[in-house]
Amino acid sequence: MNEGNKASPKVLIAEIISWLFFPPLVATVFFVFLVFWFSTDFSQGLQWMVLVSPFLVFIPLFFFFLSYKLGWISDLDMTKRSERPAFLIVFILSLAAASLILYVLRVPEKFFAFAFSGLILVTVASLITLFWKISFHTAVTTSVLSAIVILGGLRFWPLFLLLPMIAWSRIVLRKHSVMQVIGGSLLSAGITFVIFYLFGFNIFY
Repeated sequence: MNEGNKASPKVLIAEIISWLFFPPLVATVFFVFLVFWFSTDFSQGLQWMVLVSPFLVFIPLFFFFLSYKLGWISDLDMTKRSERPAFLIVFILSLAAASLILYVLRVPEKFFAFAFSGLILVTVASLITLFWKISFHTAVTTSVLSAIVILGGLRFWPLFLLLPMIAWSRIVLRKHSVMQVIGGSLLSAGITFVIFYLFGFNIFY
């Protein structure tokens, strides 16, 4: 991509959208929302945050920026598929630890179902990305939106209209192909709805 393209309004808009829906940011914001939505009071929510945040946020971010500083990854999007495995292994282990802590804390089942579906999604997507660069932007956002619809009801389905915008931004920035952004959404929606269904939650009845 040349400097002219980088300076174009279309690319600038795509970059803004891409950063607004940066997967760790989207997941973290929704997780914080769920913590204080499902906790009985502020002190309980704060306890959950203190116990889980190191594994969900700080350890993955520390390893991510350390990898960038040391040159293990060439850009913040980890555009090169070969650079993703090390970080994803750390992230999966961190998510597994966070899920285990939430289980021990006996958080509400709806909350745990989302955390567990996230663990399964990241694990499956990480295996796929070894061979095909599936979009984590569309996958993570679809997971959050699916959870909102499952937990809040079908009245929230218009939020899915955000997905074409996010997919467009990733394609414009040449980070993914059309099939990779669609694949991320389809995989995520499938896993999220199946996991919630196995936990006994179904929006259709």
